[in-house]
Amino acid sequence: MINAIANISLNHIERASTDEFERDILTKASAITLTPITFLELIVAAILAWSLPGRLSLLALLAIVPSIAGTSLSAAWMRRHIATPTGRSNWTLTALYLIPMFLCFAGIAYHAYALSDAAAPYLIGATVGAITSVLISPALRRKQNRRDQSRLDAELED
Repeated sequence: MINAIANISLNHIERASTDEFERDILTKASAITLTPITFLELIVAAILAWSLPGRLSLLALLAIVPSIAGTSLSAAWMRRHIATPTGRSNWTLTALYLIPMFLCFAGIAYHAYALSDAAAPYLIGATVGAITSVLISPALRRKQNRRDQSRLDAELED
């Protein structure tokens, strides 16, 4: 299924381009959309978290599902061809993503847990989870890169 979805996307770029240069530019243009789409989804999630009443504010998290699904699909397809990249994180971009993410979680805490004692633990857990994932993800990417590289090398030897 991953290959079928990937082939649809790749075939679209093939059909839309007339030469290798256009294909390269279309591929780069597709990659460029990732950052603004993800950021805008986080903005929408924050707006929904503050707009929806009570526990309905939890539905704001659905706004980020498309990015999570698309990124997961892309990573799974990519890992069949190359090892997971270990590039250094762009801390400015990470901070930019964390602002609407924090606003989203704060809105959920305010609306869904405002009248209970669960708001503080929820916010603490969300903050600790976000910071932990930011700090641990480079090490996890390096570990995944080594495993992917070993797997790809073993496939080449067979």
